[in-house]
Amino acid sequence: MHDHVPSRRRLLFGGLGLTALGLSLPAGATASEPMDASELLTCWSDRADRPRAHFAGLSAHPQHAINLPARGHDLQWHPRERDLAYVAARRPGEFLIAFRPAHAQVVARVEADDTTRYEGHITLDPEGRRLFATETDLTTDQSQVGVYDARTLEKLATWPTHGIGAHALLWLRDGRLAVANGGILIVPETGRVKRNLASMDPSLVLLDPAANGKLLGQHRLPDATMSIRHIAEAADGTLGIAMQNEGSALHPLLSLFDGQSLRYAEAGDAMLKRGGTYAGDIAVQGNVFAVSCTSAGTTAVWNSRGQPIGDIATPRVCALTPASGGWQLGADNGRRWLLDARVQLREARRADVAWDNHARLQDA
Repeated sequence: MHDHVPSRRRLLFGGLGLTALGLSLPAGATASEPMDASELLTCWSDRADRPRAHFAGLSAHPQHAINLPARGHDLQWHPRERDLAYVAARRPGEFLIAFRPAHAQVVARVEADDTTRYEGHITLDPEGRRLFATETDLTTDQSQVGVYDARTLEKLATWPTHGIGAHALLWLRDGRLAVANGGILIVPETGRVKRNLASMDPSLVLLDPAANGKLLGQHRLPDATMSIRHIAEAADGTLGIAMQNEGSALHPLLSLFDGQSLRYAEAGDAMLKRGGTYAGDIAVQGNVFAVSCTSAGTTAVWNSRGQPIGDIATPRVCALTPASGGWQLGADNGRRWLLDARVQLREARRADVAWDNHARLQDA
């Protein structure tokens, strides 16, 4: 029996074409042609409820996956060496692994020491020399960026993020490093219990990797209960920030950074209610951001000016990956979807696994 997926779709862009939305289709394609369900680099577990086994690898070749000691989270391809990839443990995590997905070969692995835990996300410089990971110093509860040799995973340096609960980080096209300080403290002895919701201080931080992580800017929203979690950069340079709401007032789960300040994207009351309080992932296609509103079972789409394009019901979806003409979506019930530029959805594949929170195409 197939799960029923609501057909609700909110289209807010009226008669705008793909060019106006900032999206383009591949040469020779039309808006009615199906998107390809390409192979993804991702993590998965044997089941969503009480999983017993965890893996990282290519979605179409699970036989070549590597076994993980616990859930993985973010993954990245090496920008130059096309068969080399990396996976970070889910926070508070204890491992970083470099591996060759096509051969199930672990190239390098590093374990967190007694004073450090990984916070789930990694990024690399464009040359592929250094890998950057968000971490927490357990002696101070402060977040930091761990800088690693991308080939050996030898630790080279640590830079403060000037906050706590750092999660995603992203190497920007202008050479800066953007870090999402979530502002939420968790510690290993209490698992994922949030310990400081009354004193949250989330921020978007910009660091200079060429100057040993020098602080270039720190930006906050007016509501400190909006935890800043994930980052994507549009073609026009706008940063889209996906968030987690720990407060009582509803806000859009997307904010935008234009180089000067953070502001909320636009959303009417109905869209706010459909979006809920938790964004699991963000992915950009041209100048259009897709945000998986995971707890509410919705994926919402905005342009880089913050104008809503539409939203659609996507039960249990978290992972979003840019694809030709739209995005691939992955759910923890094993379903994969294709979402196109007009916020139309179709099922791509099913698998008897629980897809995890993030996924990457090699060229994305």
